[in-house]
Amino acid sequence: MSVVDPDEHVVDPVVETILEAVAGFGDRYVALAEACDGDPGAAAAFAELADYVAELLTDPVRHRRVLASCSAAIDAVAEASEDGREAVAWSFLEALSPDDRYALEPWLGPRGRSLLAEVDAGPPS
Repeated sequence: MSVVDPDEHVVDPVVETILEAVAGFGDRYVALAEACDGDPGAAAAFAELADYVAELLTDPVRHRRVLASCSAAIDAVAEASEDGREAVAWSFLEALSPDDRYALEPWLGPRGRSLLAEVDAGPPS
């Protein structure tokens, strides 16, 4: 269950999957939502998730369970809809540094790795 109160903050459906799977991200999302008057939108939420994951990647052994939860949720979002794929590719993966994308790759499932290859190739024309 998410720590985000839907009566206080608007939560995009693609973000809800992340919030339910990654409890540690909830507080960061709430802070972001409050800074955006309740609705940061999926792009901002996934960019914030990228910052969160980059911090976790500084010690992947210590944070392996959270990284596994994040990557499973990322794959679920990417599989669920075109909006989810767009958010994962161009708001989450693109927001990571190349070094962080490289470090995250082993944690990603097939859909996440496929999107990572797209991001590494560059944005669509």
